[in-house]
Order: sequence, then structure tokens, then C-alpha cells
Amino acid sequence: MFFYSKEDSSINMKLEPECVGCIFNQVLKAFELLQPNISHEIVISAQKKLMTFLLNFDENLDAAPILGKVAYGIISEFLNDQDPYRNLKKESNKLALGLFEKAKGIIDKADDPLFEAIIVAALGNTIDFAGQHQINLISDIKNFTTEDLVINDYTSFKKSLEKAKHLLIIGDNAGEIVFDKLLVLTLKDIYPDLEIVYSVRAAPIINDATIEDAKYINLTDLVQVIESCAAPGVDLTSSTKEFKKLFFRKDGVILSKGQGNFESLYGIEIPDKDAYYLLKAKCNLMERIFNVKIGDLIFKKKTQGF
Repeated sequence: MFFYSKEDSSINMKLEPECVGCIFNQVLKAFELLQPNISHEIVISAQKKLMTFLLNFDENLDAAPILGKVAYGIISEFLNDQDPYRNLKKESNKLALGLFEKAKGIIDKADDPLFEAIIVAALGNTIDFAGQHQINLISDIKNFTTEDLVINDYTSFKKSLEKAKHLLIIGDNAGEIVFDKLLVLTLKDIYPDLEIVYSVRAAPIINDATIEDAKYINLTDLVQVIESCAAPGVDLTSSTKEFKKLFFRKDGVILSKGQGNFESLYGIEIPDKDAYYLLKAKCNLMERIFNVKIGDLIFKKKTQGF
């Protein structure tokens, strides 16, 4: 178990065996998705560059999301595009916005709107081009039930909110951010005195949400939106001062969305506050850690070992 402090905040989840093969496969899938006609030689050259980096990678101290940052940086380099997922992110936002009113209607009619909003926000995590889980968002929303939340710390979450003054939501993907907006709306209605801040990535990385996505869906008109770091997870070493200040604020709660953020926070301590993970299991590593199946929804309070 590692401990985070403001002075030494660079230790994250160590690299796991499942991540090594996955990251090379992600490079291949990314090229196939973004530029299907790219030559095999370019793909192999990119993978070799990643392999060179991995040979010197400290698997005991460096986080898997940092390796992801390097991998997608290499992809951007070989495609000569700093934001190669730009168009896909726009499509995700448009898709999600098209489902916004329908999802809001489901939440508004629910016996427990907050729980329903949690479910919808978790299902929104389906939008992830880097994951192994097949994207089928429309079907998921139409068919979800409360039983789909296979790990359910919702009651604990409500208790944490009742004593909190501040909630930091650590966002994940474009598109998904639309469903997080529904969660924010519900939270503001139930807890009008709760200060809610939503964080996005500080620069384009895969299909993760940035400030441009937050503005596009008008989330910035609803709550304060801040930038964290330019990695597919939480890297406090490179995060903004504003994010670190809110992250360590003692009178609040953290809600971490998605797998990359979980990988960043897994196995370390966040002192003096409650934190929760809300995500959809998308790979074999999540199956092993949570003892769930790929596609399962998880809402877990961060405890020792997690």
C-alpha cells in the first residue's frame, strides 16, 4: 500500500502483466481505427518505439496510465496529429446528446433518481475506443436494470455526500461526459448546497474529455470545470495546482469515473476523505481485480487495497 502526500505524489498503480500485451494491441487497434490503410511497417515501427520505452519502464513505481500516455503519444507522432481522436470524440458527444432527453426522462421518473443517474453515468462509460468491451450504448441504456450494478456501494456514497461540502468528479471519456452531466444535474437537485467540480484532461489524450468537450455539452454552464493532467488517468505529478488542491481538500468526496482513473488511484491511500470508483469493467485486469466479468458495472468505495 502506497500513501499519497502533497510532497510525494508520483506513485501510482504498478504495471500489471495484463497491461503489457494490451497496450501493444491498443496501438494496433488505434491505427486500424484512425487510419485503416496505414502500412504494416509504420505500425511495427510505432510498436518498436513503445517496446524501447517499455524496456526502461519501472514497473514497480510507474502507473499503467502513464504508459498509455506514451503509447498514444507515439500514435499521434506517427499520424502527425496531436488529436487523432478529434472526430470520434465529436461523434461520441453527438450520440450521447441525442440520448440525453431520453435518459433524463428515465432518471426523472425513477423512484430513486440519484441511483438511476449513477447507473446511467456508469453505462456512459461504455464509450471508450481503447477498451476491449464492445460499444453498444443504445442497447445498454434501453435494457439496464438496477441489478446490473454488480458492486454497489451506493448507500455508502449517499452517507458520504450527506456530510460533505465538496464533490470532485474526475471525468473520463468524451460522450460519457454527457451522462455525467445528467448525474451532476441530479446531484445539484438533491444536494443544492454541495459544491460540485468536474475535472477533464488538460490536453487531448485518446478519446478522453477535455475542456472543449465540456463547453460543447454546456457542462461549463452548470458547474465549475477544471483541467487535471494530460494523461489517461490521474498523474498528480503533472496535474494542475487547482486540481491537486481540490484532490486533497479534506471536506469533500471524490468520484472517479472510468478505468484509467481507477488504475491511477488503485492501491494508494487518499488521506482524510472518501473516494468512489464508478466504471464498467472492460478488460481482463478488471475481471481479476474486482472478481467480475467484462461489461459489469462497478460502484465501489475506495478501501484499503483499492
